[in-house]
Amino acid sequence: MHEQPDSGAAIPRSGGILSQYSTAQLLRFIIPSLLGMLLFLTPMDIDGRSTILIAFVIDYINDVIKPMMVPVTVGIATIPSLITVLVTFSPLKKNPNRFIQLFNPGLAWTAVRAIGAVLMVMVYWKIGPEWVWHRNTGGVMLYDVGPVVLAIYFLSAILLPLLTDYGLMEFIGSLVSRAFEKLFGLPGRAAVDCLASWLAASSVGIILTTQQYRQGFYTSREACVIATNYSIVSIAYSYLLLKLIGMEHVFVQWYIAVAITGVICALIVPKLPPLRGKPQAYNPAVGKQLKTDRRDGEGLFALGLRRAIERADSAPSPLAQVKHGVHVSLDIAISVYPAMMLIGCVGLSLVEFTSLFQILSVPLVPYLELLQLPEAEKAAPALLAGMVDSIMPSILGASIESEVTRFVMVGVAVNQIIFFTEAAILLIRANIGLKLHDLLLIYVLRVLVSLPILAFLGHMIVG
Repeated sequence: MHEQPDSGAAIPRSGGILSQYSTAQLLRFIIPSLLGMLLFLTPMDIDGRSTILIAFVIDYINDVIKPMMVPVTVGIATIPSLITVLVTFSPLKKNPNRFIQLFNPGLAWTAVRAIGAVLMVMVYWKIGPEWVWHRNTGGVMLYDVGPVVLAIYFLSAILLPLLTDYGLMEFIGSLVSRAFEKLFGLPGRAAVDCLASWLAASSVGIILTTQQYRQGFYTSREACVIATNYSIVSIAYSYLLLKLIGMEHVFVQWYIAVAITGVICALIVPKLPPLRGKPQAYNPAVGKQLKTDRRDGEGLFALGLRRAIERADSAPSPLAQVKHGVHVSLDIAISVYPAMMLIGCVGLSLVEFTSLFQILSVPLVPYLELLQLPEAEKAAPALLAGMVDSIMPSILGASIESEVTRFVMVGVAVNQIIFFTEAAILLIRANIGLKLHDLLLIYVLRVLVSLPILAFLGHMIVG
């Protein structure tokens, strides 16, 4: 969220807070926000199971289009990738058209799309070495993961703006800002960064935190703490991870457990190295802390409402929002599907055909056994693979019979935050003071802290 420097103006004293805004302004904030909360944040019982409405809609759509999903997955991974190669190496790449630029992601991403598309074709037609198209490697990505994520990406891109673009984040973030300051020792505005991740995506939270550091609102230590402790994957993606291991029936209870674990991690991990030693220095380009937009005499409710109204006023029309959502979902699909195939195929092949993860995870087995988690020897490599991508524990752990072990594994995958297909790359490129060795240590700390908490809660809920 972009905030203007303090104007010095005091909030008017006469009349109620709501009277300062027109009915149209209030409704523009309230109606989309309530719809977003109903879709994404309201637990309900549907067909005898506890879930959220957006998850029910996603499942329904997937059931309807299931017979055609594998060919669609192959098409999404290959056709746009071919167009990307053609655009990248033709004069079309200079065309500023927004749609054409979807196919001009730069040489690195062009290579990722091309390789991912080739792997997708190899898996579909069982061409080439077995480690590529084996049912437990590329086959998992094509038949198990690819068909599930399409509806999630599409609906999330279109509907999540109900939560993020019409003022709800600003309103809630302002109300809990004082608690953030007292509980975590961070600026109150960090609550908005947290909400941005939980409601949108971890990359959104990281990018938002980076912008705030560059503008002088956070010190290096504050930015590092916020980015590595609050940039959790979104609700929609969390549901996908749980669905892949067949435990979506306990989504609400599981997500509450994840939230509790995340709060405890946020209290403990910043007090340990390497975050403890990060400098309390502002961006050298700014040199000092900037003022916020809070006015003299303005309470938290008034501040949150004003920020919410301002954000809702600047939000695009519903039609423009849908167009933008479709564009975003296309961008995500044509980028993520090939990358997902590339990373997943290589990662699963290392697990299936080598002993790399088994060897590296040996020290983790006694810890899991101490926490009384069944099938520890199978769970340990799957947990460690989460360092590659947060989806890996769900893919590798789907065959584990113990519900409590699967419950814990996916909870840790969400709470670890650091994974090298997305978050870690963004954090290193952000230049807020984090190095590769910092991220590896933070990853280890978050896993070690998360495991006993989630094991305790998992035994209570499904054990």
